[in-house]
Amino acid sequence: MYSSSGERSSRKRRASGSRFALPRWARYAYIRLVRINDSPQKVAAGLAVGVFLGILPTFGLGILIALALAIRFKFNKAASILGSLIMNPLTTPFFWTASSVLGAFLANRDWHRTLEIVQAFSSHLSVTHLSTREGWAWILKGVGAGVYVYLLGNILIALFLSVLFYLVGLHFVQAYRQKKRQRIRGYLPARGQR
Repeated sequence: MYSSSGERSSRKRRASGSRFALPRWARYAYIRLVRINDSPQKVAAGLAVGVFLGILPTFGLGILIALALAIRFKFNKAASILGSLIMNPLTTPFFWTASSVLGAFLANRDWHRTLEIVQAFSSHLSVTHLSTREGWAWILKGVGAGVYVYLLGNILIALFLSVLFYLVGLHFVQAYRQKKRQRIRGYLPARGQR
């Protein structure tokens, strides 16, 4: 039934739940992050900058701004790009709602109304608005209508998560490298020999 004893033990481990199973995309992101060849501080800083700019409403320019800041401040460029991918079609509704709720709570406003304004505003926003005087007048009118409440919550969430991702990223990179050094020195058996 089983082709090898290694496959059998691997299946038993997965079935018993002894090993925490991450989704494939999360494992891939983790491996990409911890294997980046840079100091742990630069990797974590790049990740934090990417997360911060990924959450902020940068009108599709988050990756480019994160990359530019990483180059300017000598953070890790790959980690900043990876961090900016936190905002994607799956997470956007969560961040919009959380930002609206937090901002409305802090400004003592109705979060349902704030979320409606933000969704209407963002669905009509385009690059042409950023390139004309009338477009900027429309943007400022939208800000006056409640987008600032959303931005208040959004900036606080972006700050919190960027600090959290810095600390978690730093920990994971340092732990991975420590384990790798120990394995090289012979303290730990190779992965297949456990």
